Amino acid sequence: MLIPSIGYEMNDNLGKFTFILDGWYFKPVDSGFIKNIIKNTLQVALNLLGGSTTSTEEAEQERLEPFFVTDVTNHKIQLKLSDSISETVLTDKNGRFHKNIIINSLEKLNIQGQILKYIAFDNDYQESGYEGIIYLMKNKNHIGCSIISDIDDTIKISEVPYKSKLMLNTFKNPFQAVP
Repeated sequence: MLIPSIGYEMNDNLGKFTFILDGWYFKPVDSGFIKNIIKNTLQVALNLLGGSTTSTEEAEQERLEPFFVTDVTNHKIQLKLSDSISETVLTDKNGRFHKNIIINSLEKLNIQGQILKYIAFDNDYQESGYEGIIYLMKNKNHIGCSIISDIDDTIKISEVPYKSKLMLNTFKNPFQAVP
């Protein structure tokens, strides 16, 4: 999972840019007896609670999968910004990685508007890469700060005070943005 990132021009060295890249590398846990019991129990409970009938089994599965993964630790990930610019990073004990990349020029990068797309490769499987996004800022002084403790009821409607509605909005109902 690649987290949307930022890049900014360095205040003390115009023309040089810093890109901050973060991600989480994990693999699904093998389908096991306990995993299936938990999934089936949750699906029965969600059906009893009601909620949207437009939810598909595929959507429910997608929302449940992050709870059934294992972190991949000490694994090399190649972060490729262009054909000539790439860095390798090692995942930590939680499967996370963080990398600051400093470049001298944006010339060789394929920037569309204020967005630079990059590819992260698992070094074991070079042919399969994942696309990440870096949002470019003019310089560090222009970067605002938003603090969001979590997305529930800040970005998406979850209805946290109501446990039944929270379960439905998390695992079954379609995503609904806060107006």
